[in-house]
Amino acid sequence: MRNETLHGVDDGLFMNEQGVGAWSTDKYALIRLYAHLFTSGMKGKWPNLVYVDLYSGAGQSRIDGSNEILLGSPLIALSIDIPFDQYIFCDSNRAALDALKSRVASRFPTAQATYLLGDCNDTWQQIVDLIPSRCLCLCFVDPYDLSIHFDTLRRLSEGRNMDFLCLLASRTDAGRNRANYTTEESTKVDLFLGSRDWRAEKDSPLVLKQNFGDFLCSKFAERMETLGYLPSPNHEMRTIKDANRALYRLALFARHETAKRFWNQVLKYSIPQRSLFD
Repeated sequence: MRNETLHGVDDGLFMNEQGVGAWSTDKYALIRLYAHLFTSGMKGKWPNLVYVDLYSGAGQSRIDGSNEILLGSPLIALSIDIPFDQYIFCDSNRAALDALKSRVASRFPTAQATYLLGDCNDTWQQIVDLIPSRCLCLCFVDPYDLSIHFDTLRRLSEGRNMDFLCLLASRTDAGRNRANYTTEESTKVDLFLGSRDWRAEKDSPLVLKQNFGDFLCSKFAERMETLGYLPSPNHEMRTIKDANRALYRLALFARHETAKRFWNQVLKYSIPQRSLFD
């Protein structure tokens, strides 16, 4: 794989500029490496490789307070050496989706890409209808908060070969909103986990001692196991940091050991001063 830059250029189109910090470089580097391993390892073994991006954004982002521009996950997935056969991009922001469509048409005119406007929790059936039979899917889930519903992932993966790469807002949304999200009136975590069972544990001494977001990450992984996904304990998730402050956890959920081996390579070679390209 070429050691290409993750940086983009100002093309005059709409860009995501909120909630994008320098830490995003780490996130996008991990995504690029996993996508590369996924397509290079699976090409020819499946009739179709499909990339699904549930929170695609505009394809480029500007880091807060700077002029630095980063390629977003859609353009990264399109630019790897061995591309996917099909791309499905979903976003609730019309301006972002229109900008992404223009960027893809300009830079990757032959790509088979489809764009869906709306919240992925509402458009999941449209996404399902676009996925061909006998394919292997990689679905990237990158919300700023705990807005993804577990039932959406369940519906997308039901009867399909789909791996999920999920950014979990462990220390941002979850860690900062424990008091709000643990009230009886709040349904945020119930929808995130697709269950209310977590409430029986939330006030236990063990859970009260740990960060609430870390607790939710472990519960989310347990819920994914009910769909046939392999265990993904917190220590196998990559912590995304801003300086020394933990913000998110990036987690892989896969049903086959091959994908886990790919992820272990990502974790190994994403350690500072190490590179798969050395």
